[in-house]
Amino acid sequence: MKWAHKRVWTSMLPDLFFFLVLFSYTSAAQSSGKFMPTGNMTTPRILHTATLLLNGKVLIAGGTFPTRLAVSVGLASAELFDPETGTFTVTGNMITGRLGHSSTLLPDGRVLIAGGSTSNFLGRLATAELYDPDTGTFSSTGIMVTAQSGHTATLLNNGKVLISGGGTQSESCPDFNVANPELFDPGTGIFTAAGGYATNGDPCFGTTLASATATLLSNGKVLIGSGSFELYDPATDIFSLTGRNVTRGYIGRTATLLPNGKVLVTGGEDDFGDYADTELYDPSTGEFTASGNMTRPRIDHTATLLRDGTVLIAGSQLSPGVVASTELYDSAAGAFTATADMTLPRFFHTATLLRDGRILMTGGYTSYPATSNSDTAELYIPSILVPAQIVSDLRFDRTSVVTGSSFSVNVSGSNLTPQTFFDVRFTAPESNVSDVVLNWQTGLTEEHDVAVGTPLGTWTITGILPHEIETDHTGMFLPVMAAIIVHP
Repeated sequence: MKWAHKRVWTSMLPDLFFFLVLFSYTSAAQSSGKFMPTGNMTTPRILHTATLLLNGKVLIAGGTFPTRLAVSVGLASAELFDPETGTFTVTGNMITGRLGHSSTLLPDGRVLIAGGSTSNFLGRLATAELYDPDTGTFSSTGIMVTAQSGHTATLLNNGKVLISGGGTQSESCPDFNVANPELFDPGTGIFTAAGGYATNGDPCFGTTLASATATLLSNGKVLIGSGSFELYDPATDIFSLTGRNVTRGYIGRTATLLPNGKVLVTGGEDDFGDYADTELYDPSTGEFTASGNMTRPRIDHTATLLRDGTVLIAGSQLSPGVVASTELYDSAAGAFTATADMTLPRFFHTATLLRDGRILMTGGYTSYPATSNSDTAELYIPSILVPAQIVSDLRFDRTSVVTGSSFSVNVSGSNLTPQTFFDVRFTAPESNVSDVVLNWQTGLTEEHDVAVGTPLGTWTITGILPHEIETDHTGMFLPVMAAIIVHP
């Protein structure tokens, strides 16, 4: 498959996401920001999800009300946070109350809610539903292959969603067993089994893929793991072993894709304690290397990449209690620096990067075992706000082109620069599967050559991701639509 421009479009790499991107990177890590309260949620929540929508609002869904009782029941309620007003408003309820579920923004703007539990990670669910922001309602979709909770859901470059690392139940392992991975196809609404993990370990604890993180890499593969790590290749549907982590702890970790393409893994616990250790995974070598320690041990914290390339690490559950401390990781210097405390201690909370560069923190335990203030929310405001780059339109200069000739493309929007790189998501002629090419265009206007031998028919761009650093593919694709027909 060839469709070329100045660099020659010789490979159509898969990838998927949509609209947030870097406006500019500061030459040095930004100084400490601050936290401030915002409006309370309509319902106290822990183990809920928070998903940034295409319209800039945040969907908060499910979870449970923190209680000292033995059983906590999953919530069906959902609400929306509006960054412009700083308020939460009720939206339609989910069909099923759930906690420990996943929430994934799809390319068309809907949100996939999958799995979870009806209470305390028992009564695991195989049901899934879709949230439509246009109507504010949830509707049923396909049934998962296996009921599971505590899993990850990763939007792949081909448009499907990989479900991995979750827990399920079986007759031989009634308490916990790692569920097999599966794929959701938004086009059909059907879940199907994915290729099996490369290793399974203890059948009743599964592998150390339990409590796993999952990170979509720039090359389209997914890094999944906790104590041991595997790579999932969507092109072959195969899991393979990759470098083993070098630090301690595998429960309650975070994994964050950095602008340089490496993955920062932080914190966690194991049978021997809680850790401040961190490490970096390098996809080019498949190896982990120890990185600097955080300012304190952390578990069940959040790690959020800011648009200046720093990572905000926030909260933790630690003896003797929950912590409010936060710190910033400077990916250029490889160092952690303490920054302002949150307004409340938190763990099992969510952290969501907003369009304007702020981070929304919602819910979670704010004390333990006491259970107050889990309806609260707050905003982290960096010292320098870096708003998202937004593409509003992409236009070809013609509707058709002959192989061996060229066409030009004009991109328009806000916060874009002549140095902006653009990744594009597209479908090829007679294909229902998305692909992605990285750094397809630089600048707002560029001429593209169509190589001889390019498949004939309609090529359709369906999404575009702008970014200021060539190696940075950490944002999300903004849905745009533009088509051109290739003739002989």
